[in-house]
Amino acid sequence: MRPLIVTYAWLLARLPEAFARLNAALLGQVLWLLRGKVIRRNLAKAFPDKDADWIRRIGRTSCRRTVEMGLFSIASPLMSEAEIRDRTIVDESVLSAEHGLPPKGTGAVFFVPHLALMEMMTAAPLLSPELAKREWVAVYRPLDQPAAETWVKEARERFGMKLASRREGFACAMKAVREGHATVILFDQTTQSGSIWQFLGSPCAVTELPGIIAQRFKCPSRIFWAERTDFWRCRLSMEALHATDSIGLTIESNAWLERKLRSGDDACANWLWAHDRWKHGQLPFKKLGE
Repeated sequence: MRPLIVTYAWLLARLPEAFARLNAALLGQVLWLLRGKVIRRNLAKAFPDKDADWIRRIGRTSCRRTVEMGLFSIASPLMSEAEIRDRTIVDESVLSAEHGLPPKGTGAVFFVPHLALMEMMTAAPLLSPELAKREWVAVYRPLDQPAAETWVKEARERFGMKLASRREGFACAMKAVREGHATVILFDQTTQSGSIWQFLGSPCAVTELPGIIAQRFKCPSRIFWAERTDFWRCRLSMEALHATDSIGLTIESNAWLERKLRSGDDACANWLWAHDRWKHGQLPFKKLGE
């Protein structure tokens, strides 16, 4: 399997970008055929006022961008540092006193939404001396295929970001914050545990993990996201969260994502709608705040 991955990565990274764009379009259509029913249901639930043509257009675009992100994970190990820097812009908010990276020695929790090209965020320590001064620990879900998991994990850790699987992630995340570093946690994935909260008008299960860590260590919390600007190009941005307790942070971060998805069609299509985030919304969990 690894020789196939290496060959495909070489083709994606070395051939004209049109090759990678074509692959994203073709494989995006395959994803649409496989997950279109879930995507249409999710979009119709979140935007009941939109017609079928809009739902189809946003859904297909989301599929292409989801594949685009996956292809970047495959190709990026064969890209030079200069290529990565050229494709990734650090917004001034990331280094601002109000919204950006807290001072060195201060632990922080970064709430990351599942937006297209979030894979490019793993290059953060490469892009600025300030971002390289601290340890980054990102909680993630390992891939099922061993060769693919090894390739992608090595790509994600290439510039110094440490990955911790969900099985060990909670302890590693807390250790990082306790020692004055940053922990990165996706807060909008499908979860089978947590609390029930209204998201885009319907109940869904939400994780309180990042909020729990931030509350425990009384540390700053930030939304950290990748804003797609073009194919394999993005802008990394940060915004401060103001709540200090786990429930408040969970509500505030999900409200931020709602506003982002409602801000325009392009932003909406950047989210990974193929995830069935509302799948566990009817289970008998406690409601947020109870």
